Amino acid sequence: MRKGNAMWQLQQLRHFVAIYEQGSVSAAARQLGLSQPALSRSMQRLEDAVGLVLFQRDTHHLRPTDFAQSLYRQANRILQESAGLDRMVGRHREGKAGVISIGCGPFVPDILMQMLSGPNVLAQGQRLDIQVGEFHTLQKGLYAYRHDFMVYDLRLRQRLPDQDDLVTHPLLALPLRVVASPKIMAASVVAGSDEQALKTLAFEQRWALPRVSRNYRRETATWLTALMNERGGPDYQLDTISSCLALCREGKALTLAPDSMIAGDVTSGALCVLPLDAGVDAQPSMYRLRSHPLSEPAARVWQFLASSQT
Repeated sequence: MRKGNAMWQLQQLRHFVAIYEQGSVSAAARQLGLSQPALSRSMQRLEDAVGLVLFQRDTHHLRPTDFAQSLYRQANRILQESAGLDRMVGRHREGKAGVISIGCGPFVPDILMQMLSGPNVLAQGQRLDIQVGEFHTLQKGLYAYRHDFMVYDLRLRQRLPDQDDLVTHPLLALPLRVVASPKIMAASVVAGSDEQALKTLAFEQRWALPRVSRNYRRETATWLTALMNERGGPDYQLDTISSCLALCREGKALTLAPDSMIAGDVTSGALCVLPLDAGVDAQPSMYRLRSHPLSEPAARVWQFLASSQT
């Protein structure tokens, strides 16, 4: 790079990437909404800055040089990071306005709302924006600064890149119970805690479960794994446990849920717990990035959850 040109304009890199991907200045100009001469001048300034030719020109198209191929990969990274910085600024502005964005796995949203529903947790004008999704989707959102932080199972931590940038805080250990409606139990011939009869009942009934990553299915009890393999998954696949419990209360399906979400229903007789070991629990943990400083409202929510773990 020539002396005095230590800073490249992001605009020139965007122009370069467009030309590289389109294969011609005219096509790139149309995509960018620029005139062809203006785009050509931008590329000339970039070539002057680096002191190298970026494209070999012939009558019909442009051929990127070896340097241009390397520059394209690096330029994409720079532009993606720049977009991430813009999103981070946006997240802070939203945070100051009271919006806290949290990406959540399937067993988390309802429990999180329970934990944050008490008085004085959120200041006036603040609200939660809880996004429910699968791990790889939420991971992208975390690293693209679309979420202030993420809550997902602790056992998936090693799948996240750049562990040195990661801050993790465990929340809860939640054994998952097999839950049924008294309507289903009343219509069955199961006596007491006959394990084989209960398993037969489980195979006969429909199931409603949240969308989960494969690691949950690998860890379930043998009988439940066999049941799901036989059916190719649950009969109802929903976003949250509360949605699954709604079907369960109506007697339309069995489900799995932690004690904290069913205690009231069990006490009132709206639901009952089957004495079957599902062999799986949820271990929700909070994840955030050191490179993404939290806004003041988001930091308060993080600290509240961290101090509320049981």
